[in-house]
Amino acid sequence: MPVEIRRVSPESQRAVLIDLFRRYLNPDFDEIRFDWLYMRNPCGTVSVWVARDPAKDAVVGAAAAFPRRFFLRGQERLGLVLGDFCLAEQYRSAGPALQLQRACLQAVAPPHDFCYDFPSPSMLAIYKRLGIQQTSSIVRWARPLRSESRLRSVVRSRTAAKVLARVGDAVLAGRGWKGKESHCDIELHAGPCDEEFTRLEEVLKCASGITAERKLDYLNWRYLGNAGSAHVILKARIRGGLAGYAVLRSDAKNTRIVDLVSAEDPGVISRLLGAAAEFSRRQGAETISLVVAQGHPWNAVFRRAGFRERESSPLVVVARADADVAPSDFQSRCYFTEGDRDS
Repeated sequence: MPVEIRRVSPESQRAVLIDLFRRYLNPDFDEIRFDWLYMRNPCGTVSVWVARDPAKDAVVGAAAAFPRRFFLRGQERLGLVLGDFCLAEQYRSAGPALQLQRACLQAVAPPHDFCYDFPSPSMLAIYKRLGIQQTSSIVRWARPLRSESRLRSVVRSRTAAKVLARVGDAVLAGRGWKGKESHCDIELHAGPCDEEFTRLEEVLKCASGITAERKLDYLNWRYLGNAGSAHVILKARIRGGLAGYAVLRSDAKNTRIVDLVSAEDPGVISRLLGAAAEFSRRQGAETISLVVAQGHPWNAVFRRAGFRERESSPLVVVARADADVAPSDFQSRCYFTEGDRDS
C-alpha cells in the first residue's frame, strides 16, 4: 500500500506515537515512558518519522533516531541510535518499510557521523534490501547462579531437588574468577550519579576503540530516571576513587548487567562481575547475563569470570561517506553494551 513519509515533532504527535508504540512494539508503552525517552534525552532532540496512508488519513507507522555522543580513539563523535521502528500489519510489505528506513538513514548528515541499530531478523532483511550488510554482532553472555529449577526437570521429587540444589548452588557460587578483594572495594551506589562519574569518563574517553559517553547527566537519565526499569549500580573504588561500575537490572529470575564501565584493569572488571553475581544470587536470581558487542575487548575476562557465550543478534552501522568513521571501527575494540540501546 502506498504511504507518505514525513518528519514530525515528537511533541506534536505524542498521542499518535504512544498509541502506535503500544499497539505494535510494547503494550506497556505509556505517557511516562514517552516523555522520558523522547522529551528528556540529554544528548539532544530525538528525530521521528511517521508513515501516513493518505487514502485513510491515518498514521500507520513510525521510526526514531536517538542522538548519542561517542568517543572514537579519544575524539568526540556524534551518532544516532535507530529504534522504535513499527508499521501496522497490513503495511509490512517491503515498500513501506524501505521508505521509512530510507528516511531514517538520511538523518546521517552533519553533525552526525554515523547511526547504528540492533535489528530484528525482519529488519535486517530491510537493510539488505537497501544494500547494507550486517556490521558485527551483539552477544549475550550468561552465568548460572542457582540449580534448583534445572534439577526439578531431572529429579521428580521437589524435596530431593532442593537438597541437591544446595550442593549445586555452592559449586556455582565458587565458579569463575572474582579477582582479589584487596584490589578494589565494592559498594552499592545510593542517590543520583555525581561528578565522580564524569571524572571517570574523562579518563576513559581516551581509550582506543569506540565508547559511548557516560557523563552524570546521561547516567541519571538513562538508568536512574527511567521510570520503566529499576536499576542498581555497583561501584568499584581504588584508594577512595571511582575505578568502575556495573549497572544491573532484574527481570523475573534473571539479572542483566546492562552496563559495565572500567579502565583496562582486569582486576576491577572481575571484581565487578563477581560482586554483580553475588548480589544477584542473594536477590534470588537464577542466572546473570550481559549483552556486549562481539568485538568487546574484555571477552577473555568474561569467560574467566564464569560467563559463557549464548545467542547473538545483528549490529548494523551506517557511516556518513565523508566522515572519519567506518563500520570496521565497530568490529574490534567496540565497548557497546545493552545500555547503548536507548529504545
